[in-house]
Amino acid sequence: MKIKIKNLAYLFITFMVVQVFVSCEDILDQKNPNEMDTTNFWKTESDLSAGLNASYRALRFNGAYRRWLHFLYISRSDEGYCASPDPALQTYSNFLISDYTRDAVIFTWLDLYKGIFWANQVLDNAPKIEMDDTQRSYAIGQATFLRGIGLFNIAGVYGRGGITLSAEAEETPAIHEQPDIYRQAQADFYEASKLLPVQWENAADVGRITKGAALGMDVKASAQLHEWDRVKTRCEEIFGLGIYNLRNEYRDNFTEAYENNEESLFEVQFMSGPINGVEQLSHERGKFFGLPATGCSWDDATAGNIVKTDLEKEPTKAGQTDPRLKQTLFYYDASAPSEVFYGKTWVQWGLNQSKVHWKKYTNWDTKTAESHEDNGINLRIVRLADIYLMYAEALNELDRTADAYEWINKVRERPSVDLPKLENSTVFVGIGNDKEKMRRQLMHERVCELSSEGWRWLDLERWGMFDTEENISYLKSRDSEFENFVIGKNNRFPIPLRDIYLVPGLEQNPGYR
Repeated sequence: MKIKIKNLAYLFITFMVVQVFVSCEDILDQKNPNEMDTTNFWKTESDLSAGLNASYRALRFNGAYRRWLHFLYISRSDEGYCASPDPALQTYSNFLISDYTRDAVIFTWLDLYKGIFWANQVLDNAPKIEMDDTQRSYAIGQATFLRGIGLFNIAGVYGRGGITLSAEAEETPAIHEQPDIYRQAQADFYEASKLLPVQWENAADVGRITKGAALGMDVKASAQLHEWDRVKTRCEEIFGLGIYNLRNEYRDNFTEAYENNEESLFEVQFMSGPINGVEQLSHERGKFFGLPATGCSWDDATAGNIVKTDLEKEPTKAGQTDPRLKQTLFYYDASAPSEVFYGKTWVQWGLNQSKVHWKKYTNWDTKTAESHEDNGINLRIVRLADIYLMYAEALNELDRTADAYEWINKVRERPSVDLPKLENSTVFVGIGNDKEKMRRQLMHERVCELSSEGWRWLDLERWGMFDTEENISYLKSRDSEFENFVIGKNNRFPIPLRDIYLVPGLEQNPGYR
């Protein structure tokens, strides 16, 4: 794999979606020998490499980590809301969606399944190609992971869908519910972990999927299934790799300068573009989620003030505001009126001083604007801090609450954060070995560490926050959009109507017409 993964082109490989049928009896049914298709591709190691590189592209589709997953995992949760002038975007966030043919509904579904299909083509053909067995295993491991991440997000967003394990389409694919889809993703991640290297030897391969990435996503899938023994085991396997550490500086996880650092297990590689005419190398998060200043964000997804409240609850050991607040949110700080964002102060931009906006993954200190093509900051999907908190959660759920403190404290005591140990906190007191109190504390810890990183929706699902009126009341107190939430319906996104009509046995999610 000689192409640096961060520099992979925006590949259109038409052979990947072409099925060719040539009749020997009809001379007019000759294929063009100058065109690439499934009859003359997948022959060499170079072909496999090109197919695998194309499969990585699916992570950067609009329906994946370039755009729509941010809306569906962040804006729908209680940490954000939508006041966009586009009414369709509002309905994605406020649980009043009625049009199942719009962008986020259809393109998230289609793009995730495209990625699954392309990964399956690699998996179907890798065993047939004459090549080095180690390189073949690496290719199979990466493709298996990429299939798993597609299935994981199908489960998290739609909660229902087909599980396809080959590019040879079944006439009537079997439809599965969320637990089975998570289990297949889990199986893919674990299988990938057995095939992938701990680290890539060549600098050009930095950013490719590794063993740690696969184990990290196994943790995430296993947690959604409440398989806490497995979560604990996979976390310990990650720790045993001996290569991951927290960055001293929290902010380094959200800038272009420190990508693929020692805290990152899995990140999606982006570049500022277009480059050589190639588009969609960059992500649009900063343009949709950010500061509503001229030339910057459209403010289509806004942070809730509750996130600022959460981050202000507990001071550092030195009595200062939690430093993660400044790295997570844009907000007006009366104590620092000369603070500059994109070259101007809050007042100079004429911004509302009572509102807060998402700051992570924006170019606020290096550029004067954001666009669709100039944000090349890699998105860190799984960080070690997240794994520490997942390990603490698993220990708590396994009735080892006392052991959870150590792992929470690793996150709290990051040098650039410097909160007191949880057991020494003067704000959060009386937790002791109470499992329920610790569960609630972990909810808070995850908000402070991981806000707007795309995990809150799945956290809420895992904690059963969508299941009872009492829990929905709590979410309403944090985000008024939950006034519209219907239990048993809005924990799932609607499936595109076109697929309901096209796929036998696929039924719309409950509550949607």
